[in-house]
Amino acid sequence: MEYQQLIKTWFSMFLFLLSIGRTSFANHIIYVDDDAVDNNDGSSWQSAYIFLQDALAEAEIANKPIEIRVARGIYKPYQGSWEKATDSRASFQLINDVTIVGGYAGFGESDPNTRDVELYETILSGDLNGNDIEVNDPCDMLLAEFNRGDNSNTIIKGSNTNASALLDGFTITGGYSTGISMGPLNGGAGMYIASGSPTIINCTFKGNATSQAGGGMYNIAGSPTLIDCKFENNYAEFGAGMYNTYTIYIPQRSKPVLINCSFNGNYSGREGGSIYNFKSDPNLTNCKFSHNFALVYGAGIYNSYSNIELSDTLFIENTAGSGGGIYSEDNSSLIVTNCNFRNNIAKAVFGGGICNWDANELILTNCTFNGNTAMRDGGGIFNRRTSSTLKNCILTGNKAYGELIYTGEGGGLYAFGDTILNNCTFSGNWAHQGRAISKYSDSFLRLNNCILWNGGDEISKSNPSTLTVTYSNIQGGMEGEGNIDADPCFANPGYWADADDPNIVVEPNDPNAVWVDGDYHLKSQAGRWDPVSQSWVQDDTTSPCIDAGDPNSPIGHEPFPNGGIINMGAYGGTVEASKSYFGKPVCETIIAGDINGDCKVDFDDLMILMNHWLEDHTPQE
Repeated sequence: MEYQQLIKTWFSMFLFLLSIGRTSFANHIIYVDDDAVDNNDGSSWQSAYIFLQDALAEAEIANKPIEIRVARGIYKPYQGSWEKATDSRASFQLINDVTIVGGYAGFGESDPNTRDVELYETILSGDLNGNDIEVNDPCDMLLAEFNRGDNSNTIIKGSNTNASALLDGFTITGGYSTGISMGPLNGGAGMYIASGSPTIINCTFKGNATSQAGGGMYNIAGSPTLIDCKFENNYAEFGAGMYNTYTIYIPQRSKPVLINCSFNGNYSGREGGSIYNFKSDPNLTNCKFSHNFALVYGAGIYNSYSNIELSDTLFIENTAGSGGGIYSEDNSSLIVTNCNFRNNIAKAVFGGGICNWDANELILTNCTFNGNTAMRDGGGIFNRRTSSTLKNCILTGNKAYGELIYTGEGGGLYAFGDTILNNCTFSGNWAHQGRAISKYSDSFLRLNNCILWNGGDEISKSNPSTLTVTYSNIQGGMEGEGNIDADPCFANPGYWADADDPNIVVEPNDPNAVWVDGDYHLKSQAGRWDPVSQSWVQDDTTSPCIDAGDPNSPIGHEPFPNGGIINMGAYGGTVEASKSYFGKPVCETIIAGDINGDCKVDFDDLMILMNHWLEDHTPQE
């Protein structure tokens, strides 16, 4: 929560500084409005340019910085009195120290400077001849009958720019490109960036299509910053929303930064329904991937030789052959923090939430996987020859079906690689073998302070395979120091229900079963955090998993009262750890440092301690 607030504060400051720059630092403002009627020299709303290309031509040669304000309307890259290009090669080119801002009311309105991006939609369109036919399914956009063959190949170019080249508040749609590349893949129907790092804010890339890569955006050694942007219903063979790459021709890695961005309904004919990364290092914060599709790998994100960092990001109802949420291979690394993978599907084989295939490493912290499905192995996560570390993660209601001659292993996690789990909770996962975890081959699996419950046959391992479980609660029991087999007393455990009636509980292998998720905080008579009411509540029982973790594990941020030993499960060691109960009302429980008995450590306690210290250290006469 603190991290999210920090991001929001930084983002607000960024926009504030940006607004100052627009009003104070620009040498002059150029106006564009396709409804303007006067001199059309860009000097005012009444005399605005009617073509964006004319404003860009002036900005290119004028003293900078410059702001171009664009009123609602449709603007096409071939339009402009300065150039009569009428073919599909025409594009808008971003310029350093030039800010292009859409969403203005424009000429004819009571206040033409009123800005509302949704109300006054400003469209950069690749439909040069205005004859596109609406497409409901993005995979149909390449078909000839939808009249896109004469569209702009790339609507916007951001090559060779820096962060001062800024685009804010536009809808980019109708880009279209086909053809066979003799070198690196071509594409970028919406936007193409080579060796550039422009800033893109509050823009929507939708309905762009290419037979190659990057339906919405193509970055080759490109490192743009995108804030509050949307990628919707784009199509490409590789990276329908965005394609990031490195080639021998431009020997730098792409390193885009995405903040508060969303990818919805994008379709890839191969890999990367939303984003495809090759030798690239993206960083994503507070993003959302929903209802994207990849025929082969990675409906959300596909990675090859790439290092990815994700935080506070949601993957929901994405579908691919493998890796419904994310697919990583070829020594890629994933660092994932505070992310949620929900109801994603690997419709062919592996990894409903995440699939790692010969990847380098996977590090998951404070992540949840619930209701994900793999048709073969690894309903939540599938790792093949990939080292992984999971800490404070929750995997619930994930399913590995198995099909034909395959058994279906690892409902929550399929581990083929060295794997370490600390303070993780597995509940209600299902597979034919290893309902929580299936361990394969000659690598090790270590669990500490974990809870595996409500599945049965929680851990399956092949020989030779090293399995070490300590200070964990395993249904059915498990050898190892500090292990227990007892109802963990979850606050509200999830369950499998009939898809037509969520009040009917069914078996997880029922073809009509859906997962209804719950709350996995541990019940406590002393206090349990309730995420719904955002308050501490008291239960009529106390979980045996409280103060039952490894005595050598730090208790971290567990609140008072606690017994000085970390709790088992995903909330152990965190500020949401359930409180320890010592058989008395909470206010009768002694809290370390609470001298005056008011159930808190405050200034009065410090004064008492100081007086005691002075009494003990004052020389006697």
